[in-house]
Amino acid sequence: MESKPESPSSVTVAASSVASTTVSSQPVANAADNFITSLQAKMKSYDEAVLRKWIDEFNAQQLKSHGVTAAGEDVPPLPAGVVQIEFEDLGEHVLLQLREVRTAHSDEIDGGLDQFRSVFFNKGDMKLLTDIATKSQAIPGTGMRIAIGSQQSCMGDSPGEGYAIFDLKQNGKTYLNETFQDQVQSFEVRHEKPGTIQLLTHSETDFKGKEKDIQQCEIGSWVDVLETTYTISCDTRLGKCTSQKKQKTYPACSAVGACD
Repeated sequence: MESKPESPSSVTVAASSVASTTVSSQPVANAADNFITSLQAKMKSYDEAVLRKWIDEFNAQQLKSHGVTAAGEDVPPLPAGVVQIEFEDLGEHVLLQLREVRTAHSDEIDGGLDQFRSVFFNKGDMKLLTDIATKSQAIPGTGMRIAIGSQQSCMGDSPGEGYAIFDLKQNGKTYLNETFQDQVQSFEVRHEKPGTIQLLTHSETDFKGKEKDIQQCEIGSWVDVLETTYTISCDTRLGKCTSQKKQKTYPACSAVGACD
């Protein structure tokens, strides 16, 4: 097993809008834009019952307009173009989690692809705090979140081009963002302690070792895996985050392949 020496890189980025980070992109779909615009115009303070009603109506209309008549657990694999919305109560804030079907799903081998979008509002006045083209996860012990996970297929979530750390308590400002230097194919977020998380990313390349060292794989082929570990620590009092990066390379059976 070959391991690269630790190469810590402490990065601190001045606060700016998450909309300007590498993980942001164009909105999911016009229908979603219209829903968000209408929500801001009509809802001046958070009302869960009304929000739930509007989202249910939006989701049902999206299914109907794409020829899907079933509902609930009976919904068939969704065709391309369908947008569905879920919401999550985050205490002082509320999250609208949008999912657009970019490539149609199937009952057979599911080659469907979904695009994510996360829109955060302040509950008190329903002010839009930030709008990002990924999913996100909370950083325990802070009001900050890590934005990562742009698309989803049967092989799991795709990380996208990079990640950002943003703070809902500071109107969605971002304190740290980084673009991945390699072609990241999978990722995992681990909670270490309050204010600290680890982000693990994996990239695969052709095996460069000796032929005699190649092992048979039940699924996939024998490849070199580059594992990058970002240890991200955030200080809410100072309003900044730092990232330490380590990398190692090891051979393994490919985790990237066709869906069953």
